[in-house]
Amino acid sequence: LDAEAIRDAMLATSGELDLTSGGPYVPTTRDDEGAVVVTESTPGSHRRSLYLQQRRTQVANMLQVFDAPSMVFGCPFRMPTTVPLQSLNLLNSSFVRLRAKALANRVIAAAGNETDDRIRYAFLLVANRPPNEAELIAARNFIAQQPKQYADAKNAVEQCWTDFCQTLLASNTFIYIE
Repeated sequence: LDAEAIRDAMLATSGELDLTSGGPYVPTTRDDEGAVVVTESTPGSHRRSLYLQQRRTQVANMLQVFDAPSMVFGCPFRMPTTVPLQSLNLLNSSFVRLRAKALANRVIAAAGNETDDRIRYAFLLVANRPPNEAELIAARNFIAQQPKQYADAKNAVEQCWTDFCQTLLASNTFIYIE
């Protein structure tokens, strides 16, 4: 997927995409680490990527890592790349983590208390298909083992499901079109 489509698909899958048409752009800003981001508290922060502020000197990191076109030179077509920074962004980005948390809450609310039902619903939302047997077994094992990482946390189950959903959002199944 293109950079903008990845961002928009994450918002849509998590149930947060704002489909409002028209209006002003959504401003970007530099965070404390120097990354260009859309602050979650900014009005319209969940709008489609088309509405993000476009500045030559401040391309949103999420888009830049996934080959958004440069505003400095003409860009007749995009040169897609697969680089380690993309995977690192999917695993460490606060934007991705927040989308995973929203997706986990959506799955928990809609699929009931059965682990297999939640796994199947998450796969349906992210991959538009049910998990195959190997994926289902791996997901069950992950969900069973992951709460140990949060033994002292009050919300260990929610964090476990957030981790699972983040893994799905970072998967090739979500990022690549087959």
